[in-house]
Amino acid sequence: MISPSCIYACTRFRVRRTKLLSREAYLRIMRMSIPEVVTHLGRQEDYQEIMDLAGDFSGAQLIEEAVNRSLARSFRSAMAIAPGDLHTLTGEYLARWDIANVMAILRGTVHDVPRRQIRDLLIPAGELDSALLDRLLDLTGCGDVLESLQDWRLYPALAEYYRICGEKGVFARIEDELYQQYYAGLLGLAASGCSGCQELIAYLRFEIDITNMKNLLRLHCAKEACDITVVDRTMIPGGNIPLALFRRLYGIGTEEEFISVFLQMAIAPVLARAVRELRQDPNFSSTDAAELVWRRWHQHLRPVHELEMAITRVRLQQMDSLSRRHPFSVLPVLAYLERKRYEVANLRAIARGKAFGLPADRIWQYIVM
Repeated sequence: MISPSCIYACTRFRVRRTKLLSREAYLRIMRMSIPEVVTHLGRQEDYQEIMDLAGDFSGAQLIEEAVNRSLARSFRSAMAIAPGDLHTLTGEYLARWDIANVMAILRGTVHDVPRRQIRDLLIPAGELDSALLDRLLDLTGCGDVLESLQDWRLYPALAEYYRICGEKGVFARIEDELYQQYYAGLLGLAASGCSGCQELIAYLRFEIDITNMKNLLRLHCAKEACDITVVDRTMIPGGNIPLALFRRLYGIGTEEEFISVFLQMAIAPVLARAVRELRQDPNFSSTDAAELVWRRWHQHLRPVHELEMAITRVRLQQMDSLSRRHPFSVLPVLAYLERKRYEVANLRAIARGKAFGLPADRIWQYIVM
């Protein structure tokens, strides 16, 4: 039986999903100047922070600060609405923002980034609230930040780095372990048997595969070559693609073998679909996708930004499709949260692009819908 509170919450999230900015709305915003964008967003219920912050900020900085706070408010509201299992899974899902916030503070502290600049990057949407993040920002040492996080449930991934925090390569290792622990916890909760959880697990495994592929390309494209132990440390368990296949791919040096192994990965048809939609080419196949990746791989180049955006669009479309098939589960909640996340990223990209005088077609390449 589905509880009335679950039906009510899921219905509210589907309604919220329909109120997000449409393609036509983005096109209108792209034709506006920054002051016009500020005025336009200020009239929107979702971005009431524009008016609240107008006395402290202006221009693109006002837009960025306001949409960040709007995102945090939306996520806190989601936690307040979601009942029972939805609440637990939503909280676990939002823990990724805690990771992003902690890593921003650690890196900013070590590299003496001004406190205000670090604060602008933070989205207090998870377990670590604004008050705690502000206290962490006041600390001057990397070790002090770690020590102050002892009550955080992901702290076990940080404990061993207390004495070497700030050394070269340590932050990448910390981040890898945090995300490994994050996905393990989320997959464990999703396996509890709630409505839509099996579909959520399938989606999470898909997301892990994409993350692992990005990490593998990042390592391969680095100026300093790494050995297989670094690859193992970076990979996140739990995806559909066996980690052994990523290890094998990393050591390949010939096109024929690379394409053969790549085509064994479930990500190949996803990439093919993304490129078909990007280029409006119905004949683009998985083999074409493998050859495209090989050309970048062989030259130690990362995939072009447009491809990464195209894959993100496919991922969001899959989440939307799952949420429609399972309307009274955690999936409509997460579909809304992900779409809201990218709406804010889109508005920030527009604000930055306009501030730097970029042409509209260049900014449009960074928009995800």
